[in-house]
Amino acid sequence: MERPVFISTILLSLSLSIAAPQVVSGNGWGHGNGNGHGNGNGWGQGNGNGNGNNNNGDFKKIAVPNPEAPDFGAIFNWGLKLRNVDELFLIAGHGAHDSNGQIMFPGDAVGQTQYILDHFDEYLDDAGYDRKDIVRIEFTMTTDVSDGEFNAILGLFADYFAPVNIKPAAGTLRIVDALAIPGMLVEYEIWCAK
Repeated sequence: MERPVFISTILLSLSLSIAAPQVVSGNGWGHGNGNGHGNGNGWGQGNGNGNGNNNNGDFKKIAVPNPEAPDFGAIFNWGLKLRNVDELFLIAGHGAHDSNGQIMFPGDAVGQTQYILDHFDEYLDDAGYDRKDIVRIEFTMTTDVSDGEFNAILGLFADYFAPVNIKPAAGTLRIVDALAIPGMLVEYEIWCAK
């Protein structure tokens, strides 16, 4: 299966561009003085004793385009800088299965992807996050996913991230022979920060 065919098709269908770094800021996030541990610049550090939760900084996501790479700006950024991060939330790979492990939409990678995306927002909300907080996404799919399904999947992700100003960075697309549960064709991991 030749993945470069996908890339050229996607480039034709997703003609959005990132001309300059984009910045999104939030209030109340970051590091501050007060109940921290130690001195310096780093995660959760402040001045004094305690846990470093007195945040006076601003959380920022900065997209860093790569002019030497194809533009996938509708789905992900080639680089993403995070400043003044208060919390990092790593989410294990999600497949299209119910709580009993029953695969939804067997044999349909696009249906499985839509099922996963339909449930991400609820999962994020329950953890106190939103899709705008996604900073990295990892794609894994089996060799059974066709070229057409792959392009449709990227279209679903473009739609999912359409309301997000700064798209996440993406990990390497992994193509595997099989995933953990028989019939599972796709799996997506996401990282969030705020």
